[in-house]
Amino acid sequence: MRKQQARLLGRLLPGRAGSGPVRRALALLEAGRHAEAIAALDDALARDPDDAAALGARARALTATGRSAEALADLDRALALTPDDAALRHARGMLRRKLGRPDEALADLDRAVALAPDSIAYLQDRAMTHRLAGRFAAAIADYTRALALAPDDPDLYHQRGICHRKAGDEVAAVADLTEALARNPRDAYAHYNRGLALLALGRPAEAIPDFAQTIAFNPVYAEAHYHLALARAASGDAAGGRAALRQALDLDPPLRGRAAADVTLAPHLGDAGR
Repeated sequence: MRKQQARLLGRLLPGRAGSGPVRRALALLEAGRHAEAIAALDDALARDPDDAAALGARARALTATGRSAEALADLDRALALTPDDAALRHARGMLRRKLGRPDEALADLDRAVALAPDSIAYLQDRAMTHRLAGRFAAAIADYTRALALAPDDPDLYHQRGICHRKAGDEVAAVADLTEALARNPRDAYAHYNRGLALLALGRPAEAIPDFAQTIAFNPVYAEAHYHLALARAASGDAAGGRAALRQALDLDPPLRGRAAADVTLAPHLGDAGR
């Protein structure tokens, strides 16, 4: 976690993290000592209110302590000083997304990508922002750009596959999820999502191994048991469907209501409860 945070901070303050007060504050942030980091940056900014790197670092620390409004104010000030800083644009876009302001977030992320078009991280984050806003075609386009830069990244295939599913293109989803699993066969949720796509395509027998593999990696994932029950029942395996449904209900009893409304599972519900 600390190494990841350090990488994020380095990306936030490219080329400027070496200045004395900011560098010390970043070390405190890396150690999880947010209050001390904020105090050090307060002192630095009292001496130089126009230090964009210090403002950016304090925004990161304030965000980590839940003070999002103050962090946003610092990023606004930093970007007024350095409007073409891609990392600051990205940081403000991500904070705006966290605050439920997707259109403003996308404006910042668009600028960040324009300033750093080869940043896979920026493309991924903009793609997710599009996805959260229901703009699946735009998200797919960003994942495609990112894959041109990192063609062997399984998560990019996985995330693009999810967007294809959301957009209703289950065939493309299966293709992308298969690519993801070829690169990372132990990704439980790629198996799960491919199973969902296969079910939607009316291919339940092919979905069964994916749901079974998801359960092998995560035995307490009730949704995987539930969809395994669907796939088995739809494939004509009534006993297997009941067994999987029983497991799903043991893990998540409220699933009984969904099963009762499903034409495939409702006939097996009484036996599954025994």
